[in-house]
Amino acid sequence: MRRLLAVSLWLFATAGVTYVASAAVTLVDLQVFPQGERVEVLTRPAPPPTTTILPTTTATSGGSATVPATVPATTTVPATTVPATTTVPATTVPATTTVPATIVEPTPVTTVVSTTTTAPDAGGKGAPATTRPPATTTTRPVPPLVIDAVGLAVGTVGSAYEVALVAAGGQRPHAWQVVGGVLPPGLSLSSAGRVSGIPQSAGQFAFSARVSDGSGRSADASFISTVVSTLRVLTIGLPEAEAGGEYLVALQVTGGLAPYSWVVADGQLPDGLVLSSGGTVSGTPVGGAQTTVVLAVTDALGQVARSVELTVVYATDRRTVAARGGTVFVDVLGESVSLFLASPADGFSAVVVEPGGFRVEVQFVPIQGDATSWVVCEAADGVVCRHG
Repeated sequence: MRRLLAVSLWLFATAGVTYVASAAVTLVDLQVFPQGERVEVLTRPAPPPTTTILPTTTATSGGSATVPATVPATTTVPATTVPATTTVPATTVPATTTVPATIVEPTPVTTVVSTTTTAPDAGGKGAPATTRPPATTTTRPVPPLVIDAVGLAVGTVGSAYEVALVAAGGQRPHAWQVVGGVLPPGLSLSSAGRVSGIPQSAGQFAFSARVSDGSGRSADASFISTVVSTLRVLTIGLPEAEAGGEYLVALQVTGGLAPYSWVVADGQLPDGLVLSSGGTVSGTPVGGAQTTVVLAVTDALGQVARSVELTVVYATDRRTVAARGGTVFVDVLGESVSLFLASPADGFSAVVVEPGGFRVEVQFVPIQGDATSWVVCEAADGVVCRHG
């Protein structure tokens, strides 16, 4: 009877302890893993469970005996490398609460090991460090600062002027200034090296300029600037030409820059006369009517000036021939003659028979009872005039 009672008590205690332990484990699971959540370990085998055996009290006839719990060694699972595209957050599991019990059957406990994710390179290994060689800087010597001291262009009074001074070498920027002499009135030098303005006076002007670079070095040079007046033709008329005689006239010009070049721009010179490029009209005129001509001159700067309209007339050998009935004035032009004026005396009237060319003839007719008088001039081996 006693044996039956002991077995019954043992069965009842075992069932109670089992129920309490199961409830405790369920409570712990709900605290660690709330409802609907779970923990996944990627690409690694699950670690073997760690089994904890609680002390067990066994009732015997001689009393109760306590069996110590046996804990197997813990197995360490190596961390598995996860590809760079996958991030696995570490999960921390709170400590498990141990529920004391009189008799407990062995219950498995799952341990989650936190893993550290290392981002690999494309080959699955850590990228090796790349060492770059130090940069090499080459320093080149700066060339010396010099000024290209070429001659400046010639300016003209009243005309816009601009010339750039040139420097080479050194370090930019370059800055210019006048350090001696004077520029032509109306011109100035900018810090960029430009001589510009409108010249006001003709002449030659000497000045010195200095250029400084970004490192503080400088260079000087001397210049001569020439300014000329506006080109003008001074000749406003030509002397008379004598038929058959030598003719030589030098044309006059002012301003501009020599050498000059002359041409006939309008009209023409009398037959026998020519214009040289140096500005000389020369030759032997053969006679004829007066002519008009316009001459033009160009200087070394390309300026052009024109003369006024020039008239070339022939010089006349005017002869005066008197007769009984009046006086005749005849102009001799080389081998030709022409009537200039017939002046009758009192009681006579003048009648022009031939006015000129090779012969001039004038008759003076009396008003009352007197004989007619006459004057004749002819060109034949010279000009011969007669009267009667």
